[in-house]
Amino acid sequence: MKFIKRLFGKKQEKEETPPLVFDFSEITNLIKTEIKKQEDLSRPFVKERFEEIQRALKELDVCKKELLAADPIEGASKRGEKLGDSNRDNVVNNLKIIHEKLKVPADTKPESAFEFYTDAKSTLKTVLDNTRRSLLYIKALYPQEHKNINQGLSDLEDILDELYLSIEEVNKNIGELGKIAEEVNNVRKLQTEIKDSNQKMMELNQKYENGKSELAIFDSKLTELDHSKEFEKAKQLETQIKLLDTKIADVGSEARRAFTPLSKAISRMEKQDENERCVLSPENRRIIKMITEEPASAIEYDMNTFLWQLSERIKSGELGLKEQMCDKALKHIQALQNNKNLSLLAEQKQVYHSQREALYQELSVLSIYKEREGIERKIENHQSLLRSVNSDVESERKRQDSLMEELEMTRSVLQSDIRHVFGEDADIRYPNDFL
Repeated sequence: MKFIKRLFGKKQEKEETPPLVFDFSEITNLIKTEIKKQEDLSRPFVKERFEEIQRALKELDVCKKELLAADPIEGASKRGEKLGDSNRDNVVNNLKIIHEKLKVPADTKPESAFEFYTDAKSTLKTVLDNTRRSLLYIKALYPQEHKNINQGLSDLEDILDELYLSIEEVNKNIGELGKIAEEVNNVRKLQTEIKDSNQKMMELNQKYENGKSELAIFDSKLTELDHSKEFEKAKQLETQIKLLDTKIADVGSEARRAFTPLSKAISRMEKQDENERCVLSPENRRIIKMITEEPASAIEYDMNTFLWQLSERIKSGELGLKEQMCDKALKHIQALQNNKNLSLLAEQKQVYHSQREALYQELSVLSIYKEREGIERKIENHQSLLRSVNSDVESERKRQDSLMEELEMTRSVLQSDIRHVFGEDADIRYPNDFL
């Protein structure tokens, strides 16, 4: 299809037609103008066909009335007349449907005409399918009326076909022009989306740079804080506290070693207590629990009574220890009773705990850690923000790539359709700032 002659006038045969170049910004108005031309060219033909259809419908209405008023041919049987009456009613009803449904539109645009044509052809097909058998019956009884109706239906269908022929090319032209207009709108829409995306990318990049600058400030503050005298003092206090923790742990280990030779005997005492063979006092039960679970706490108690009772039970053989183990345990108990090391360990532990408490107290007065925690929290928040912005930038970049790809494809389709409609030499000129 070519609109060049219509748009630009008829050229001399020997004169070369220069390539058509359309400014992108003017295509929409050009298409609207051309569509209107196409519609205006088709209106007289559509109007004429509509008038013919109205006349054909009136003639069918007359045929319907003549059929109702007609008498069957002479010599028709009663049974034939009865069948003819029922089938005549069917034909009349269907002719009434045609009259009711085929309302000729006031609008003579080719789109409206095509829609009317489609509906009318569908209605006619339905009517013919519903009356085909009935028309055969009335043909035998009302031959002239049947002939008139058959001719009227045929004439109506012929006019409808003429209507279609008069709008087919125009409708196709308008459809192709409408497709170009739609593609132009799609290009503009994509261009707007890409510009919006570019703006969003600028805002995200600015947000990232701002976050990066603020993060650098907090990093600098943290570095400054880490080199301050207060922080150095806090680190020294922490080191001293860790050293005391080690000494307290060593006291615990030494206390555990002090009771290790008695572990077998103490284990037997626990089992006999559980089996109620020899029930321990609550005090002794508590001391045994400390010896097995927290020996560093046990050394702070007076162990003499417990050790004496343990010695007596070992001597009595109640615990069922072998002789060699009994002797070893008794000697160790005696050593513990005569040794002041446990008391010294207990005193050391108390000193270490007091010193550590004092150091913690001194450390708690320093505000350096709270200040440092606040800065670290802000650093973490800014790092999280930068990761989030980076993710948004990547998503937006992918969206931009997709939009650019879609834009190129849409422009290619638009170019192809422009050349299909206006000729292979037709081209589109985009503005300099077009993407």
